[in-house]
Amino acid sequence: MKDVAVEDMLTGQWDSDSWRQLRDAKLMEWVQDPDAVRFFLDLSHFVEIFDDLVDQDVPVSKKDLANAAFSAIYHIPANPFFNAHRATLLPIMFTCTNAWLDSNELAGGSEAEKAIAYTLKGLGVDVLLACISITRGIEYLREVSAEIRRVFMAHQSFADYCKETADVV
Repeated sequence: MKDVAVEDMLTGQWDSDSWRQLRDAKLMEWVQDPDAVRFFLDLSHFVEIFDDLVDQDVPVSKKDLANAAFSAIYHIPANPFFNAHRATLLPIMFTCTNAWLDSNELAGGSEAEKAIAYTLKGLGVDVLLACISITRGIEYLREVSAEIRRVFMAHQSFADYCKETADVV
């Protein structure tokens, strides 16, 4: 039987305040290191704002832009978890960034390219999986990895992604 919080995350409104509260609680359960969770949330916030700026699909407020800048310039580099594990995390962050760029490039292509793009856009969760492998070990990571991917990707079906990217060139 699945955890109730995960079911609520899968069926609740994506990225709503209640979804974020459940997400934060699940992150603490999965990761069990407040600095690692803070690192992941700061990175996620920065990536979300950067994505909105590039895609121009969601307006970005000056406050959100300032918070994203603080995350990138100060909060992440000052985070004790990030500093202790930067040699592990930076290559994964680089790979996820490259995958995101490829996803944007492939999103306007054929259905096969859209399938690749859809898959690549979900690779950012690998940073979270790396945090879990560092804090909880590989055995626990294997217990929760598929569930975590489901939680963070279930909000948008491939069909909906294809509709959303139909006008992407």
